[in-house]
Amino acid sequence: MSNTNLVVVEGRITADPMMHKTKSGKSVCRFTVANNRYYFQGKNLIDEVSFFKVTAWGPLGERCAASLKKGNPVLVSGNLKQDSYQTKNGEKLKEVTITAANVKFIGVRKAVPTATVDHDGAK
Repeated sequence: MSNTNLVVVEGRITADPMMHKTKSGKSVCRFTVANNRYYFQGKNLIDEVSFFKVTAWGPLGERCAASLKKGNPVLVSGNLKQDSYQTKNGEKLKEVTITAANVKFIGVRKAVPTATVDHDGAK
């Protein structure tokens, strides 16, 4: 039995990426990608937008934070991760994010190579 967990999303950054360090000193960058899907419903062209939260660790995250801005097109590949957390009101919520393994900067003016890292931020 295979346990494949791979996702690839192309879209545009919805806001400037947010970079911070964990308590252990690892760099982590978070951003959201908007992906448009077009299809016909009868004769009407439908534009459906989905938003995907992305987390990039270590050197990959540092490159994303330094090079990406709101509106930049990207191609993100990685795996899905589901986290559970509790709000201040005590409500239990779950959130699915993409843990980036590779981010391809599409059309970014500053020449930046595509970067790939493993999940703990090591290159």
